[in-house]
Amino acid sequence: MKLLRSTFLAFCVVSSASGFAPRISSKSSSINDIINRHRRSTSLTTITTGNETPVSSTSLFVGIHEQPASSISEDDIRKETMFIQVRKEVGTAKEYLNWLIEECGTGTVTDADGDDSTTKEGEGITFADVIADKAAAGEVELFGGGGDAPPPGSSASPSERKGTTYRPALRTDLGDTVLLTGTMDSTLLNILNNNFFGRDSVPNFEFAAIRALAEDVPAARKRAIGREARYGGLLDKLTIEPSTGDLPTEDELAGASSWIVQLNGTDGDAAATAATLSKIADLAAGSAKLTNVIVMLAGATSTDGWDAVEAASADGDAFRCTLLSVGELYDASEEKGGFYRVGAAVGEGEGAAMMPRRLSRTKAYRLLAHALALDSTAGRALAARDYSATVVEATGAPYAEGEFVVRDDDGNEVVDEFRDIKMESRVIQAMRETGFTQVMELDVLVDKGLAGYKEYIANPPNKENAFAARNKSRDEEDEKILAILDAEIAVSDARKKDEAAKQKQIEIEGIAKEWAIKEYSLRMIGGDLDDSISEEDFMESSRDEALAEGERTYERINSEDYIKEQERVEKAKLNVENKLFWDGMPPVLRKKREKMVEKVKRQYMDLLSEEDLERIILNDD
Repeated sequence: MKLLRSTFLAFCVVSSASGFAPRISSKSSSINDIINRHRRSTSLTTITTGNETPVSSTSLFVGIHEQPASSISEDDIRKETMFIQVRKEVGTAKEYLNWLIEECGTGTVTDADGDDSTTKEGEGITFADVIADKAAAGEVELFGGGGDAPPPGSSASPSERKGTTYRPALRTDLGDTVLLTGTMDSTLLNILNNNFFGRDSVPNFEFAAIRALAEDVPAARKRAIGREARYGGLLDKLTIEPSTGDLPTEDELAGASSWIVQLNGTDGDAAATAATLSKIADLAAGSAKLTNVIVMLAGATSTDGWDAVEAASADGDAFRCTLLSVGELYDASEEKGGFYRVGAAVGEGEGAAMMPRRLSRTKAYRLLAHALALDSTAGRALAARDYSATVVEATGAPYAEGEFVVRDDDGNEVVDEFRDIKMESRVIQAMRETGFTQVMELDVLVDKGLAGYKEYIANPPNKENAFAARNKSRDEEDEKILAILDAEIAVSDARKKDEAAKQKQIEIEGIAKEWAIKEYSLRMIGGDLDDSISEEDFMESSRDEALAEGERTYERINSEDYIKEQERVEKAKLNVENKLFWDGMPPVLRKKREKMVEKVKRQYMDLLSEEDLERIILNDD
């Protein structure tokens, strides 16, 4: 599905994209170079962009035969060149994401006691870690959901961590009960339930109870409960209670650790919205168990009154708060994963003026749930907007720079008013092609944002230094391993040396014993020893002399000269089959053959030649 989604997105970036378009190879982005190549040859080759995405945006030329160069217009070549440049820009965004993973892979989590601590590289909570922990504990239920076990902490084994996974910092103080007021949207409820197969799970959503307040309980239950809710186990957690007003009372808020509020209004009643936000601040501050509050402001775009909530939160010491302004909500039949903007609600930037103050309902509630999960959204006032069709179409063009710069009638360069939006869309497209989940996508857009990507473009990091810290750690580990290996080698060498010394002593003693036995026999025959001396007595009395002879013999037979002599003799033996005499032959055999030669010569001196004599003697042997 990711392949289909990324392919669809790549084709939709440029309105004239065709799924069966021919591909044009280009080492240079110059239009003249492409035209010249087409004039030299009618063959078409494959695109190779910076991130190796072989997709073309040129028109479809029907037919199985080669197309003449005249059939490819300059407009088609221009579109192809623009498409290649866009793919290069997406490739740069992917390099930025890789840099985030390598350089900014650590996040901040909150301990159980509320203290903030920075996780080490590879120790953040990831979706794979949670699924692996649940699978190991047998807690994966129907449709991929989890059981009632407590959420795994951030101390999963390092072997389960992947250094190339983006790990957003997640809130760890959401608690086990969430309260909803002003909304009963099914998308929001299913994400909070966090128990349906085929969806990206949110690791820190382990709510045992989901409470909702509604004026008309039967109608709210009918709207909220569908097939997904029934199969995903939402009915086991969801409790819908009648509300006494737009906001809960202190008793209704009691017991909730997280609170999701939707406020509906218009810019004309900004004072009423500010008063409601002030009441939310008082309720949240008076709750003993509440730790997180997130407010979605629909319809109105003014954030007046939010400062009261921030003041009541005491910079997160009392509770952590988040505001999400979405403007007008509208129903979309099906989301296509289009581009959107999410950023600071105050001072939204130049691009905000070119966007409608509206957001699809499904996307809004998804962002609302994911904003509750992320640590980067805490203490933030955010605004989310859909891009208009005009803006989306403009993102299909490269940055207006270099050969793609736009000039007015006087030849002056025109500022690219869509540049910031194009940069954001490149990052979003890179995340989706890379496989980032929606929670990861929101964390990158909120935590780093456009400013982080601009800083990366303006000051590209030294790629050699980007991995310096990790390489240093690896070098230290390698040095430790080498030290262990050197120690083991030294022990092994000492053991082998000791064994060699023992083996040498055994061989010397064996040679000394043989020498003593032989010497005893020779001396007894020669009369040098008295008959009363036994062999054992002689061996005992001549032990030192025998050992000395044995050591001299051992050194001689292990010397290089002796070894070379033995090799020479062995080689000579290989060619002695047809020879009467050779160097190193046994003296007895030599003497025997000499006598045979003399005898044969005397008998057949006048009849046989030297060759015949040699053949006869060899046959006799």
